[in-house]
Amino acid sequence: MISVKIGECTFDIIPIVKGLVSYSEDVKKALESGDYDAASVALGIEDIESIRRRAEIKGEYESSDLDIIYSHILKDLGPIDMPDPSFTALIDGCTERNIPVIPLDMNDEDYTKLYCDTVTTIEFLREKHIMKKAMKRDFDKSSPEAFVLEWDALMNEIKGYAKMSSYREDYIANQMIDIAKYRKHVITVIEYERVDGIMKKIGEHDGM
Repeated sequence: MISVKIGECTFDIIPIVKGLVSYSEDVKKALESGDYDAASVALGIEDIESIRRRAEIKGEYESSDLDIIYSHILKDLGPIDMPDPSFTALIDGCTERNIPVIPLDMNDEDYTKLYCDTVTTIEFLREKHIMKKAMKRDFDKSSPEAFVLEWDALMNEIKGYAKMSSYREDYIANQMIDIAKYRKHVITVIEYERVDGIMKKIGEHDGM
């Protein structure tokens, strides 16, 4: 856990490796021991509601080809599940405790517009090339964190994807700065590979 002060608000940030069940235990322990007036998570509002209402939604979790490859490699590092167990643990735990969950990421419409404006057709077609590289690569599996950093670097070889990652970090940083204006103690769950970038963006915007 990383504790960060923005103004009068403390964010307890739990960096997670998406998909791995083990990281959900950190979220559960934090919720049990912390006195939080809110939670925030690196998801859009629609994703939060989908997780909250997943028992009502029929059918399996939809996965892209990249998600399938990622999960296939990740399973060597521990049990996995979808939707992400850490996000699920946070949303379920906060629902039980009547703690509001605030989305840090864009809604679906804004994300789709950004994607269309940022990723060119040629870059979109390069995804299959990246998939082939991922299937052949001998990733660093010394730790889940080492793997996701290498995976993220591979994805960001597509310039449009790198721009998307940077924009998300900036957006999430601004959301956290805004939340700090009206909250005191917030538990926050963010993908490990985005945390450093978000912290840098907060420093740039907030003068940390």
